[in-house]
Amino acid sequence: MLFNRERAEQVMQRHGLDALVAASPDNVLYATDYECVTHWLNKGFQLYSLFSPGHDPAASLIAPSLELDAIVDGDVWVDDIYLFSPFPRGPAQTDAMDETGRAAKALSERAHHVGRALDGLVAAIEARGLEGGRVGVDESGISPLFWWELQQRLPNMDIVYANAIWWEVRMVKTGEEIQRLMRASAITETAIMAAFRRLEPGMTERQVIDIYHSAVTAQGGRSTFCILGSGSRTAQPHALPSDKVIEAGDLIRYDIGCTYGYYHADNARAVVLGTPTGEQILIWEAMAQGINDAVDVMRPGADVRDVYNAAMAPGQALGLENFERFHCGHGIGISVYDPPVITLADPEASAFLMPAVDGGLEAGMTFSIEVGYYIQGVMGFLCEDTVVVTDDGVHRLTSNSKSL
Repeated sequence: MLFNRERAEQVMQRHGLDALVAASPDNVLYATDYECVTHWLNKGFQLYSLFSPGHDPAASLIAPSLELDAIVDGDVWVDDIYLFSPFPRGPAQTDAMDETGRAAKALSERAHHVGRALDGLVAAIEARGLEGGRVGVDESGISPLFWWELQQRLPNMDIVYANAIWWEVRMVKTGEEIQRLMRASAITETAIMAAFRRLEPGMTERQVIDIYHSAVTAQGGRSTFCILGSGSRTAQPHALPSDKVIEAGDLIRYDIGCTYGYYHADNARAVVLGTPTGEQILIWEAMAQGINDAVDVMRPGADVRDVYNAAMAPGQALGLENFERFHCGHGIGISVYDPPVITLADPEASAFLMPAVDGGLEAGMTFSIEVGYYIQGVMGFLCEDTVVVTDDGVHRLTSNSKSL
């Protein structure tokens, strides 16, 4: 189960919520274990879940009839189902159906049927008598039109913006989440090593990237990104795929990711196809040392600002010109960027728009810790490890060598 129910109840109590609605693909999947392909593929598609621990049933899923089979074929733990947008199937005798078909037919017969997703959400709220309650609604996945309609249909309900509340719940991972993150990280590292074993002068960056993507898929992962540049293109933080030929002596920098069961990996290294220069060694060792020092600081109660300062200290001691970063890491989970952000600044006022964390790190938080340095048009470095905070420190999910 992905959903950290105990933490959700604690967070809801702090915010004085009677119920919590998920609307974005990542929040609905997290809250229910429901994998809806349409929700992930179609921007703006409406699908919701509702969690109200003071009621029976405690949770409802509002899902499209088109994909009711995914409910019974997956690991959905929610029993109270509202099916919207009728999707007729051809008739068949029960004894001619496969197991999924029979289960889906049974689900359709016992589910609540409504016209639209919002109709199902309103019905679930009314069934719990929450028309006058305080309900957190995930604004990141509900359309402005439906938000307005929800206010009109339930004028006495106190509706609270809840995307940041979902982030707060998701900051501490369950065991299932950590297992998926471990697998995703292992897949990325194995895949990039498969690509580097075939790397030789004369190959293009795109060829290396293609090998990486294929190796991810072969291991059951879903490739999300492979940012790889060589030579002066390492100075581009998010270099686009190119047909540049990799030459002997080139610096190569990668920043790679994939998902396993929708949970992300995000790892980075730099290597040299040959012998690194003295300047490259000095800069890279400062980046790698910064990661190690930051990880050494991390434990329950640690302040993100102390982690940031530890990551930056080696590069600052080296006297690197314009060595400044907004952040030196971020939470990671069902989103590649989750809170907390490892920063000295206010993440709520930044491009990330993520909640700040009071009270320090907690066991079960997972992070990608990163530090890099880019010399415009010349070369760039990025070192990034993924870790999970434990009761007495951290456990690293990345293990690839930091040797340049």
